[in-house]
Amino acid sequence: MTGVRRVTRSILRYVFPLYVIAIVLQVYLAGEGIFGNRDNEVVIAEHDSLELHRGFGWIIAQPIALIVLILALLAWFPGRRIRLLSIVAPILLFVQSLLPSAGRYVAGLHVLNAFLILGIFGYLTWSLWSGREAVEEQPAATAA
Repeated sequence: MTGVRRVTRSILRYVFPLYVIAIVLQVYLAGEGIFGNRDNEVVIAEHDSLELHRGFGWIIAQPIALIVLILALLAWFPGRRIRLLSIVAPILLFVQSLLPSAGRYVAGLHVLNAFLILGIFGYLTWSLWSGREAVEEQPAATAA
């Protein structure tokens, strides 16, 4: 099991920064969809200007997030904070995909949740790239 954990931790070390980039791209796609048609006086709800944002968001919040959750469970980081955040982040991604279809005030949490997810993935990226103590198993103390 140690080999599986080592490999999945290495994979997540590269997946977490990719999610940071993907979330920043999602923010851009949302802004482009909203502001791209304002000069044409198009009603956003009646237009598909956000389709790219919706489609890419579904991909990163549904199938890929499920894979990340499985990898996080297999990696089972030794640090409690890293372990908890690596499991919570994909769950928040799934919730993120449900928020826009909720009522007006709940759907407003879609943006706040996105920035929370961005912060979590940013922290995980920083933690995994800054020091090895967060991801490596601590050797058990040997009895003398």
